[in-house]
Amino acid sequence: MKQIKVPAVERALDILELLGESKEPLSFTQILKQLHISKPTLSRLLFNLRERDYIQHNTTTKKYGLGLNLLHLGNRVLERIDIREKAQPFLRELMEKSGETVELGILDDNALLFIDKWETSKSIRLFAQVGSRFSKLHASAPGKVLLTYIPEEDFKRFIRKGLVKVTKHTITRIGKLREELEKIKKQGYGFDDQEVREGVRRFASPVFNHQGNLTGVVGIAGPAFRMPIRKKNVFGKMVKETAEKISKRLGYRK
Repeated sequence: MKQIKVPAVERALDILELLGESKEPLSFTQILKQLHISKPTLSRLLFNLRERDYIQHNTTTKKYGLGLNLLHLGNRVLERIDIREKAQPFLRELMEKSGETVELGILDDNALLFIDKWETSKSIRLFAQVGSRFSKLHASAPGKVLLTYIPEEDFKRFIRKGLVKVTKHTITRIGKLREELEKIKKQGYGFDDQEVREGVRRFASPVFNHQGNLTGVVGIAGPAFRMPIRKKNVFGKMVKETAEKISKRLGYRK
């Protein structure tokens, strides 16, 4: 299928690139002359970009420059690249030590997004898909870890949607979920016992950046028969130690 460029999108990107390449803010007239966009169209585009904080307008000089939202998005990209690159040797080490599939995830638009994985070579194993998203955070160990450290307002917004039962083991009571999150803070790792998929258990631990903010989550996932409850502390310690190593590599200090 032939792809068709959208003129409005092209023009908006032209504006951002022009402002990004300019050494100083530009006036409406300067942008108009360089991009040859009609006045009404340019006015609408500038308004929309300003409303989303992709550009900013100085009311004194009447000139436009790039907005802070671009800086925010750029930092998010850099953080993701940074954590994935720096985490890889530790993820591989954890996979070899645990003998199970290891995952690295982040919070993206209120969902768990997997950005890396290391799969065990065992015949029976969990297949992780990089790029896959999971919005039912309350049902998985990595998701519970993310819920533990998000702002209270975001947590309340999440639970207002209801705690959907994914399997018969999924926590659906808010009080019980809060107990789980408090436990994660104390022990340093989260656990789910077949709450996402029957026969699969997961352990996960938070990764913090140099500012002390949650930047990701490391998890181990595998069949329940190879991850018995009696070894819960063993797997929990493994994933916690790995997350701490990655956090240290990212500049985190307690």
